Amino acid sequence: MSPTSSEQVDPTLPAARRVAATSQRLREQRERRRFERTFWMLAASLAAIAAVFLLLGSLQGPKLSSAVVDAARVTEQPGQQLRLFANQPLGEVAPEQVTVTPAAAVTVSVQDDLMVVQFEQRLRSGTEYLVEVRDVSALSRDALSTFSYRFTTAQASVLYLDRGDDLDEVLRAPLDGTGRGEVVHAAPGIQHIAPIENVVVVARDAEGGTSVLESISRDGGVQQLRLPQGARVDRLIVPPSGTLLGMVLTTVDEAAEPLPGVLAVVDLAAEGIVSIVPGLDGQPITTLNAAFLPDGSTLIVHAFDQSVLRVELTEPPLALPIGQVPEMYALSTDGTRLTGSDAFGGVVLDLATAEESRLDPSLVEGELAFGGEAILTSTELRVQKVAVADVVTGAVRVVLVADDGSGTARVLLRTIDDRGSIGDFSISPNDQFVAVEVTPSVEDAVADGRPVNGRATSVTTVIIDIESGAVVRTLDGFSPIW
Repeated sequence: MSPTSSEQVDPTLPAARRVAATSQRLREQRERRRFERTFWMLAASLAAIAAVFLLLGSLQGPKLSSAVVDAARVTEQPGQQLRLFANQPLGEVAPEQVTVTPAAAVTVSVQDDLMVVQFEQRLRSGTEYLVEVRDVSALSRDALSTFSYRFTTAQASVLYLDRGDDLDEVLRAPLDGTGRGEVVHAAPGIQHIAPIENVVVVARDAEGGTSVLESISRDGGVQQLRLPQGARVDRLIVPPSGTLLGMVLTTVDEAAEPLPGVLAVVDLAAEGIVSIVPGLDGQPITTLNAAFLPDGSTLIVHAFDQSVLRVELTEPPLALPIGQVPEMYALSTDGTRLTGSDAFGGVVLDLATAEESRLDPSLVEGELAFGGEAILTSTELRVQKVAVADVVTGAVRVVLVADDGSGTARVLLRTIDDRGSIGDFSISPNDQFVAVEVTPSVEDAVADGRPVNGRATSVTTVIIDIESGAVVRTLDGFSPIW
């Protein structure tokens, strides 16, 4: 057998060894040719696959890489954002391309590979939302895609006060929980409570009918805030954001300078000194009621002379008149309107234009109603306490209703057999819930005997879903604050 390779076998080797060497060389050549064929076939296959992926990539749109949203703040403040990050720079997106389920108004903007979906209003608590953005394009290609993202908003909670025989407790209760909630602070003689950022401020009974004002941090640390000498805290005014706390003070110490229900403020981020807010004449503003606007640095004040003032808490403060109402109820949840009443019934004061309009109650279960305290939501809906007279017996019952101005109101709450009373109420910032102070039986009620901000010992807080009318939680206590 003669070798087929270009390499010759040593002719001096024995014949058997020459045959074996030639066979080995032939096997190696066949293996080399097989490897080369396999290699080039694999290379061709990979090149084909790469070409397919390249073609598919050119036909596909951008992809959603990640997303960020604050599930708690999106229920507390309007203008919060869902930030969607793509795998490449994006083209422009219009609001019409965005669908939110449940429905929510949004604006949308694009910055390189970031898409920002901004919610115009607060979202519902404890709710799953689906955000879909259709026809999303990239700057480098014409292909379109759809971004989809689901998130669940945080559940709401309330801070409230439960008074005891020896100690009073400040508690926070989630609406999806049971029991009393978590005890935030306990102390004797608590008059008022106010959550401010990461602390809780309490006003407590002090000697001579005065008050002591304290700030309690999350770790339980207590800092005393400096009130004017001999002052009693009649009301704490809680901001929706920021570190400014408003209050109404009255001097009860005869040796101190008389302060008959004046407006005061303290910045908890500063030295903790309470200062009196002056009016345009430089004198303290005698105040019946007040509430913060959403910016947390502007107060709407109902003064003793029935004027409504806009007080900018700048340095120095600036107080400007807006209008006049005999009685102020509350600001709307979006901070644009004020409800109140005059000799002819309920009124609404537009804070931007100072225009007044009537607040006429709708029929309740087919009967005429007489309007009382009302709070407007960010829409046309309002929650209002109304009195309804029985046409047969003449007995009057007081109920809490949801009224959209259509002519018929929905009853949200009435006490059992109309034996109780409905007290103060407040609406959650996102218009989803109303928290109501209820005394179950007026006839059996026993006063707690407190000199400041007294209540019946049986007072409870009932929390209702405004849309469905369902009772979400019932808590033993009062002064619910969202």
